[in-house]
Formats: sequence, C-alpha cells, structure tokens
Amino acid sequence: MKNNNLPIVLTGVLLAMLYWSSAHARPGSSGCTSGQEIHKTLSSGAAWDMCWEERSAEGIVLTDIYYKVPGGASIRVLGEAALSQIQTNFDDGATAQFHATQTGLGSGNLQILTSQDCSGGQLHQSGGRKVLCQYSKPYGFVYKESNTNQQQGELLELFSVSTVGNLSYLVRWRFYDNGIVEPATGLSGTLTRMGGDNRYGWPITSGGNVAVGFTDNYFWRMDFDIGTDNSNDIVEEMTSVPSAGRLEKTSRISTISAETARRFNPENKRSWRIRDAATVNNSGSPISYELLLLNYAHQSYGNNGEAWLQNDFFVTRYDGCEKFAVENSTQGGCGSSLDHFVNNQGLSGEDVVLWHRLSYHHLPRDEDDNRLAVRWNGFQLLPRDWSSTNPL
Repeated sequence: MKNNNLPIVLTGVLLAMLYWSSAHARPGSSGCTSGQEIHKTLSSGAAWDMCWEERSAEGIVLTDIYYKVPGGASIRVLGEAALSQIQTNFDDGATAQFHATQTGLGSGNLQILTSQDCSGGQLHQSGGRKVLCQYSKPYGFVYKESNTNQQQGELLELFSVSTVGNLSYLVRWRFYDNGIVEPATGLSGTLTRMGGDNRYGWPITSGGNVAVGFTDNYFWRMDFDIGTDNSNDIVEEMTSVPSAGRLEKTSRISTISAETARRFNPENKRSWRIRDAATVNNSGSPISYELLLLNYAHQSYGNNGEAWLQNDFFVTRYDGCEKFAVENSTQGGCGSSLDHFVNNQGLSGEDVVLWHRLSYHHLPRDEDDNRLAVRWNGFQLLPRDWSSTNPL
C-alpha cells in the first residue's frame, strides 16, 4: 500500500522506540508501584481495585483491574488497558496525525490537575505531578420495578487530560457497581486548523474563515486476563440475525480461534465477548465480559484506504511489542500497525488482547469558535454471567 506520509510514519516509529521501557513488562507479574494503587468500595459493597501508571506515549495506563460483587470474591477482569493511539484525519486531506507516538499523551503533555478540576475527589500523583483524578458519584437507577423495588447505583470515575497542540483530550474510565466498565475520550480546547473552502468544514466567523472538519480515531488496547490464568480466555462473536420477514431474530455464538479483524454490523447486532475457560458463576455459566459500541453512527473507514481503519474490532495473541495500534515500533520484527498484528496466529491456550477502534467526526459549528465544547466518544464492557443473579 502506498504511504504518502512516510516521513511522519518514520518519525512516529522513532518516537515509539524512545517510549519503550521496562514499564511495558507483562502485566500481572508483580504488585502495584508504591502509591499507584486504587481501592474503592462503593456504597452497595461492590468494589474495584487496580494499579495505574503514567507512560510517555499512552498517558495513564491501568493494570490488574479487579471487580468484587457485594459479598463476593474479588476477581481479575483486565491485566492491562489503555488508549493506545489517536489518529486525526482532516477533511481537506492534510497529513494525518498520530498523537500517542508523535507527541505523546503523557509526560509534559499530561496536564497537572487542580482541586477545581477534581472537585470532591482525590488527586493522584506521578513524579510529583497531580495527573489523575478519582471520585465516586451516583448514576441513577440500577433497576426500577416499582416504587418499593428499585435500586440507585454508584460508580467510580478516573480521568486524566492530555494536551496536543491547542486541543485537550480527556481520557475517562467509569467503573460501575454492577460491573460495567465504560472507557471514553472527550475532546475540547480550541480549533486551530482553518481554511477557505466550505466543502471541507464550516464557516465560523463573519470574516469567512472555515474551520476544517476532522475525524479522530481512538484505538483502545485491552489485555483481558479474567480470573487467575492469563492464557485460558476464549473470545466469541455473538450475533442476532433477523429473519427474511424480520419477525424473528436468531442468536448465534461462534468461537474466534485465530487472530481476527472484524467490522461492527448493527443489522446483525454483532458484538464480542471474552470468557474464562475455567471460572463459572453459581449457575455454572462461564463468567465473561461483552464489548458494546455506543457511538457507531460515527464509525469511519478513512479516506485513504488505511488498512488499520477498515475494521472496528481486533483480537490478537499477546505480544509485548504490540503496544500501539498504528506507528508501532518494528524493532525486533514487530508489526507496525494492527493490520500487521493480525496474521492468523492461533488463540487456543494463549493470552489474548482485544483492540477496539472508535471514530468521531467533528464538523465545527459557530459555538465551537474560541472554545470547543467537550464531545465524548466511548463504549461499554458489559459483564455477562459474571453473577448468577443481579449483583445489586
């Protein structure tokens, strides 16, 4: 495939090599770094425990994430999770930007937060800098059957802010008391790319300035290590296919046995779950988590035919050098992007990693002039059969 952005790609690869460090060791192998722990028991008795660290490229990375239902045992969900790349494509065809590897979301680009940013919460430090906010809050009904049979819920929220030029990327994690995990990225800051052609954006001033539209592609990397064994998780694809007359829907589940790249298909309600091969709930069903898209109307497959933008979901065998979805370091023979990671390696008995790509097309408006209102884009990790009944 022809790559017109070769100098930028090479620059990004060199930067990615600089970001490589012992911090990229296999997760789950040791305890948290001193002071880098988060423990939160919510009012229902549900609890979340995890480690966190700052990296130059990804910003905040979460590791060894455990969830405990009220009165139950604490079980590991994820070995490691992070936003692994942000690719920005401009509507006028300007050179794409890759923020994690070209500028980095951590180090000096990770904003120092104040008590005003984290009102009522707790600020966590990395290298003496307050970069991560933690707080808990109610989120409304967990369920409501009647006035006397209902339950309000509570969640734990973590967020950090990374500065890229004049833009701010807010990276947010929500951990619900019912086990749902909801990662999201918010964009704010000021619009900096202007042009003069209405075909590629929106006129936002009386002077005729056109704010160029752009699409952000957010790539999330999730190393699921459900339970105590890193190498016995199974990935399955689930669909609900309508009949020809559209009066019925047939559910189908198939195991993904080799590295795969897939598109989301709303017509067939395509989703994916990762389950443990050994651990079951009280009803004997394997515990699992399902990945659900929330903003699929924005999904874009790019203007330049980039291979890594042609799918929404990827599953790969764990490889310590596969860190960034795009502009990954090829040192040691590693692939440069997700389309190279997926090379049909078998997944049976292996540690598997899920990658999820989200798109958001930003078409500016007058209200974005001077200050861009925060726009969120995220997805859900939904517990499926983690408990034999509603845990709350």
